[in-house]
Parts: sequence; structure tokens; C-alpha cells
Amino acid sequence: MNDAVPTIDLAAAHDGEQKRAALVAAIDDACRGTGFFALTGHDIDAPLRLEMLDAARAFFALPDEAKRSIAIEQSQNHCGYATFGGERLQPDLLGDAKETLDFGIERSADDPGCSPLEGPNQWPNISGFRATVERYQSAALQTADTVLGLIAEALELPTDFFREWFVHPLAGTRMVHYPPVSEQELDVQLGCGAHSDYGCITLLATDGTPGLQLLRRDDTWVDVQVPDDALIVNIGDLLGRWTNDRYRSTQHRVLSPTDRHRFAVPVFIDPAYDTPVECLASCTSPEDPPRYAPITAGAFIQSRFDDTFAYRATED
Repeated sequence: MNDAVPTIDLAAAHDGEQKRAALVAAIDDACRGTGFFALTGHDIDAPLRLEMLDAARAFFALPDEAKRSIAIEQSQNHCGYATFGGERLQPDLLGDAKETLDFGIERSADDPGCSPLEGPNQWPNISGFRATVERYQSAALQTADTVLGLIAEALELPTDFFREWFVHPLAGTRMVHYPPVSEQELDVQLGCGAHSDYGCITLLATDGTPGLQLLRRDDTWVDVQVPDDALIVNIGDLLGRWTNDRYRSTQHRVLSPTDRHRFAVPVFIDPAYDTPVECLASCTSPEDPPRYAPITAGAFIQSRFDDTFAYRATED
């Protein structure tokens, strides 16, 4: 392990006021620091995490024709398969050396309450696949609710402050496959280019293969190393805007493996599409006025998709 990513045990949230206060302080320190922490004691147990990673392996092992049959460009709500180079997170490099499969929370296409980033998913024809994804999403949302409550307390807000904006969240679950590449390819193409996440918080599970790095405040890259049973949690741009950069999102990247395949499952926990995101009263003062204009969560996230996904640039 390394000290860039502290380990925080979520179980302490239910162990009395003193331990909860210490937990809130630890999360506040992590969010003020690198914006990353390793989370244990969460609601995604080891069997479910392994089942989800196995589902990812099963999907990415399908023939290209089967994967492309649920291509993301066929979706009206940004759900489906994106092939290698389909996303470019670092503009000065080639498209990312990864393939992805994205899901939202399943909603009917004719649901009048759907935003442009919500609707039906495209499911592969793999037995039990959808059930696994939906159980994983549910556990991730339960974990996120606890984490956001602790963040609210750290920001001197009521524990349930964020909850009203997450009744119908924009919760994106992604499966990612990074195939091995040669040492020479690492100079011109990353598995995932340097970027910050767009939304509120991200909960990441990996298969343990190294590659994830974060950019420290001294502009040096450091490997993210966490316990095997931990989720990697990081804050995104929207939470940075909400907190007036008290909690700043952190640039991170993934170096492609050279000797094995790497699989990862991030869940992007973002508020409802129409959520107004503006500086919280506890994060501003006459000496530190708001740094960002108000914006809705959906408009901001859509703008970031438009900048990084090749198929959305083609649509525009």
C-alpha cells in the first residue's frame, strides 16, 4: 500500500458517534488531499464483485460481431459497447486502448420522466448477465448513499442533504477491458488517458492488475494500491464545483498491462439530470467567492461525453 490512498473502513459509520466522527474526519482529509481513498466495509461483498468481473470477462470474450450488435452509438441514452479508441480522454494521445460496456439504471424508453441520459440498456445474450449487473448496481448505490451522507457531514450539512438529488440518480455502471500492449505502444497510447471524472463520486472495483495512477499535488504520478477487498473511491468534477474546490477532482490514468488482461468496473454516482449544482454555502466566504457558475448535473455530464466519445462528435 502507499500513503497517497488512505484506507477507510465504512463499517465505522454504524459504530457510535465517536467512531463516526473520526470516519467523517478521515473522509474529509482524503477528499481535501488526493481525492482518492480505499473503502472497506462496504456493501459490495467479495462474491458479488468477483461475479461482476467474471461477467465482464464473459462479455469481452464474445466475437466482435456480438459486441458491436449492442454498440453505444445505437443508444439514445449513452448505454452500450464502445470499441478500442472509441473514447479519447487525453487529447494529445491516440484513443484509449480499452473497450467498454456502459449501463444505466434500467428505465423504459417511453417513461416521460427519462432525461437524455436515461432509458433502456442494451443487454448481451449471456445467461444471468443482467441479474448480476443489477444486483451490483443496487449494492453500489447503497454504498454511495452512506458515503454521500458522510461527505455531507464533513461539509457541515445534514446527513441527508444529497439524498434528494439521488432519488433518480444518473448512475452509470461500466465494464472495462484493457488488453496487454507492447512497451513501445505505451509511449503513444494509454489504456485510459489522463482525466478527472465528471460527476460526484466513483466507486471502482478491479481485478487487482496494476495500472491505475493518480497525479499528486506535486505533479508526480503515483500507483494506486489498495487492499484486495477495497473499492477505490474518488471524487469528480461536479463535487468539486459543489464544494468550490474544497474537494478537487484529481487527474488519473491507466497504464495498459504488458503481460496480462486487466478488467475493471467503475460505477459513476451522479445526481439526477436536472440537479442544480452551485457552490454550497458552507464552502464559500467573502474571501473565497464561488468559482463556478451554476449548472445542471445533466448538462455538465453531457458536455463531457461530447468532448471524449468519438460517436458523439460524429453526431454533432
